[in-house]
Order: sequence, then structure tokens, then C-alpha cells
Amino acid sequence: MLKNYAQKILEVSPNLRIDSVILNENGQNNTVIEVNNELIFRFPKYQQGIKELLEETRLLKYIYKYITLDIPNPIYESLESQTVGEIFVGYRKIPGKTFDMQAFHSMGHEDLDVIANQLAQFLFELHSIPLQEEFVDHHYEKNQYKYWEDMYIRIQEKLFRYMSNESQVLIRKHFEDFLNDTMNFQYKPAFVHGDFGVGNILIDYHLPKVAGVIDFGGSHVGDPAVDAAAIISGYGEDFLKQMYKFYPDLQSAESRMRFYRGTFALQEALFGIENNDEEAFKNGIFNYQ
Repeated sequence: MLKNYAQKILEVSPNLRIDSVILNENGQNNTVIEVNNELIFRFPKYQQGIKELLEETRLLKYIYKYITLDIPNPIYESLESQTVGEIFVGYRKIPGKTFDMQAFHSMGHEDLDVIANQLAQFLFELHSIPLQEEFVDHHYEKNQYKYWEDMYIRIQEKLFRYMSNESQVLIRKHFEDFLNDTMNFQYKPAFVHGDFGVGNILIDYHLPKVAGVIDFGGSHVGDPAVDAAAIISGYGEDFLKQMYKFYPDLQSAESRMRFYRGTFALQEALFGIENNDEEAFKNGIFNYQ
């Protein structure tokens, strides 16, 4: 199977010498291939993934010049086909290790402060990028209420049967309190990473600093509080508060952050049941049974 991916890459880039090909990650939406230990290629698994990769690549090319930290910079691409297995994008691998909980807990306060500073700067830069008309989905922007209302309806219809009564009551309150407060839809839209979690932040192998940020597949124009919510979910509120020193505007969105954070597992379970991904469903529903 890996030979097939290598062949597709060589058809587009015949001058590229391929010495090694390994499976880097078999994610929900993409098969990720590592070539020569220095290049990353992502192949969408589904038709929806093709659309998302096209959007992600377009966005990365636009935002790259505004971001100080290393982010993926597409240099190889095959985007004309609409066939799964043929369309891909490739970029240089960002050297670093995942800023996982083991790395997080091994650091002292001063080192975490350095990391918090860099991540806050990244979010500030990302959220401050000028919004070009071509990137603004006005349907999405004007119907944020409907977006969350629709998700709430789907959760009730598709997930409630697998949940305890207590969980159902808590979810109803969580969504209805949010939907009934019009202030939750008054934010200024910005570019957001969309999945700013533990798996997508890389740190240097030897120094306490951020090496880069990866996986912009969930990036879109939306509420900046989504990215702050992912920080809370991954590293906790105290770490987010360290970031406030460098990006104080984040603090004004705390109520929305907590709402978004409370939907992450539900969204994973919903994705699982709607896309026949049993692992995603089990992971998402686990704490609600």
C-alpha cells in the first residue's frame, strides 16, 4: 500500500528521490505518509476530506507569511483530481516532538511560561490576520446560532439513546444556556486553527520552546475562543491564564471557551456515529454513559 502512495507522489514529482516511506499516522480524515524522514504527505480518505484538504492548502498558503512559528508550507501538491488516493499535498517535516502531557508535566513554571508566550503569540498572529473575502464563509458566519442548534438536535437524535439520564440533563442545560444568550454570537470573526490541541503542537527536542504547529485541517473563519477552549481541554485553565499575559484579549471569551470545551467529546462521538468510526464514537461517548 505504501508503494502506491510513493508512486502517486513520483507521478507528480518525478525528480524527487524517495529512499524511505513510512506510515506516519492513519488519522480520521487523512493517511499521513513520511518520506525520507523529512517530508510529510497527506492523502484524504474520503470525498469530504478532499474538499477540506483543498481549503486547508489554500488557507496555509495565505496565512504562512503572517505566522512566526513554523507551520506546514505546501510545496508538493496534486489537487486537480477528485479521486481518493490520488489527491495529496506535501510539505517539509517540522522537526520536534509532540507537546503531550508527559512533556507538559516535566517542565517547570519558567519553561512553561516560555511555551505559553510562544503559543499566545501564535494565536494573536493567527487571529489578527486580515480576513480576505474569499476565506469568509458568510453562510457559516451569519448562521452560527443555527450551526450549534443543528448540532444540539443531532446529538439528541443520535447520541442520547447511548447516554445516562443525568448526562442528557447536563447536555440540555449546556446547549440551551449557550443558545439563549445572544452575546455568545457577538464576537469578531477571525482565522482559527480549529484543533489547537495536544497532538498538534510540537516542541523542540532539547530546548523548552515551541518548534511549530501542525494540522490545519479544521481551520476556518470563526470564533477565536475555539482555540482557547482547546488549550483548556489539553493543558488546563492555569496554563491558559499564563497565556493571558501575552494575549489578554483571550480572557474576554471565557464563557464561550467553556461551552466549546464541553462539546469536544460530543463532537467526536457524533463524528463517529455519522461516519461509522467506532473508535471515535466510543472515545467521545465514554464519559456520558
